[in-house]
Amino acid sequence: MSTGLPDETRRVVVARAHDAGTEVVLAQRGTVTELIVDGVFAMDTVDTATEHALARLALDEWRSAMHGSDGARVLVGGLGLGFTVRALLDDARVAHVHVVELHPSVVAWARAGLLPQPSSLLADPRLTLSVGDVLEVLPRLPEGCVDAVLLDVDNGPGFLIHPANEAVYGADFLATVLRLLAAGGVLAVWSADRAPALADAMVAAGATCREVTLPVRRDGRELEYALYVARPRTGRRTEPRTEPRTLP
Repeated sequence: MSTGLPDETRRVVVARAHDAGTEVVLAQRGTVTELIVDGVFAMDTVDTATEHALARLALDEWRSAMHGSDGARVLVGGLGLGFTVRALLDDARVAHVHVVELHPSVVAWARAGLLPQPSSLLADPRLTLSVGDVLEVLPRLPEGCVDAVLLDVDNGPGFLIHPANEAVYGADFLATVLRLLAAGGVLAVWSADRAPALADAMVAAGATCREVTLPVRRDGRELEYALYVARPRTGRRTEPRTEPRTLP
């Protein structure tokens, strides 16, 4: 995940597809695997720490609220290159993971073994994989059906790949997501930049929210990715956000 397209001089296209008018490209740049959507750099394997952090933070938050419970049911928006899903399935606290991926080509490449994660990942009996748009799939799910929702469907509200995904970061959709959470449930969202407006939208949707930043060095630049961790709030709808902190 990044906010810029790296140097293309050594890029080799591994696979290319058109999903409903969207060009999706899987490429190799040396030892690095990249996913590019409509010419916009979406993610790669240079540094997958934030994908792992997204899974870990959500599970830590949920387990804390549930006083050490296990058996988490997790919904993930976006398969990507599979690192968040791998981190979830490697965690003993997780009972089931449901992934909703927009691009059927990404799912096909995963099944063909073209992604960095082995195709056997999809054979895990705890995994359900659906092709669809989270904006359409999630509103059809029943209330209280999951313990955590992780959204990594774009580069964040400030650097969209798909303009329609702006709605993902709005209060209306976030309120829909919060409705899916069982008691103690957690919503976690990845962003390529700090996004105060996203935190405000979470509060407006009826959640408490904290921002966790993660410094990352890429292509000689110091970047700061952000994770937004929210829980449904009871009582007043104007509770302020907590102060941001940096992930160690």
